[in-house]
Amino acid sequence: MDRMIQQLINRFLGRLMNRAIDTGISYAARRGKDPAEMSDGERQQARAGQDLAKKARKMSRASRKLF
Repeated sequence: MDRMIQQLINRFLGRLMNRAIDTGISYAARRGKDPAEMSDGERQQARAGQDLAKKARKMSRASRKLF
């Protein structure tokens, strides 16, 4: 029974970590600004940052699977 509870807790904490890391990466890519407040140049930079963030998420997920 303890093992089953531990597995559920680990799964929940893993999902929580995934969400926290994804949110942090997205926030950093936008540099903390709301998209409505951005100029066109900033939007293009944010879009490029989002693409880079997408790659970073894939890498972080791959590394979490290894460890």
